[in-house]
Amino acid sequence: MDKEMGARMIAWKRTVEWTDWNGDGLERLSILHNDEGVLAEGVVTGQFEAGKYDLTYRLVIDPHWRVREVGVQIAKGPRLHILSDGRGRWVNGNGSEISDLAGCIDVDIAATPFTNTLPIRRLEQRIGVSEDINAAYVSLPDLIVEPVKQRYTKLAEHRFLYEGISTGFSAELEVDGDGIVLDYPGVFRRLS
Repeated sequence: MDKEMGARMIAWKRTVEWTDWNGDGLERLSILHNDEGVLAEGVVTGQFEAGKYDLTYRLVIDPHWRVREVGVQIAKGPRLHILSDGRGRWVNGNGSEISDLAGCIDVDIAATPFTNTLPIRRLEQRIGVSEDINAAYVSLPDLIVEPVKQRYTKLAEHRFLYEGISTGFSAELEVDGDGIVLDYPGVFRRLS
């Protein structure tokens, strides 16, 4: 592969780190973005009432920021592998349709603020615009996936209001120029 082709294929490559709000957990995320889409691979160490957990995840995202593949693994625990057509149809690793997730374009993994970047990038909203989405929510530590309704409102160039419609939870998210969360008040803080 020549240098010009290699430069064209990787538009950007980044490593991002967050800690949970109390400083007890850590996430390290590697993101590769090119003409074919995005590959995001994260390693998370966190705390729950039941104790400490270690988790890895891998997201394959198309060039329009639609999730195509989700892989999540809890160390010495459950594993999740699901695939999407990018239009709201999901299947498990065996190819069986997951009808509960019909219409979900995005995924929301409880352990990471990165999954907020997916609708932020995909929707390309103008300031003042709100959009409701359906997301495949991955809970911890059991990795159960269920559909949830969420709303994103673009408040300013790098600020969004996230609302969990079914939970009543909301937070203002500050993002960088790539749409990656800087701070998620009360939940995550960006380290790098």
